[in-house]
Amino acid sequence: ARQIVASNSNEEMMPRSAFWAPITAKRFLDLQEKGGADDFFSSDWTDEELQERLGHVGQKYESTGLHLLAAFSGSDEYVPKNVDTQLLTVRFCNAMNVHCVDRQVASSLYLPTANHNLSQSDGDATTFVEKVKELLKRVTP
Repeated sequence: ARQIVASNSNEEMMPRSAFWAPITAKRFLDLQEKGGADDFFSSDWTDEELQERLGHVGQKYESTGLHLLAAFSGSDEYVPKNVDTQLLTVRFCNAMNVHCVDRQVASSLYLPTANHNLSQSDGDATTFVEKVKELLKRVTP
């Protein structure tokens, strides 16, 4: 992917063996490379790096009434097995809330048996929808 992008072929497709879905070389690097344009949720960031990447969420939106639910699937098939996803969920929320003064913007929902799209374990999708409903009740009249 780096070679493809270096040769100014950003929109060239990656081989099927590189990723589970069709993806351009640039998009692949944006997602997969540490520091890529869309690398917000990697497990290899330090707490300080996560705060730099996500701290703006609480800083910018605390005063607006924004509530964010950071939901993470404990059995997400796209996350390496060695990643402590429960701890990562907490780290993401801590990073988003680092600049909050009066209230926390981000709260976490960890679904230990859920896969990426909540389609395999009984109750995970229902739990997610219920938590979103609770969140919406707090922000709507």
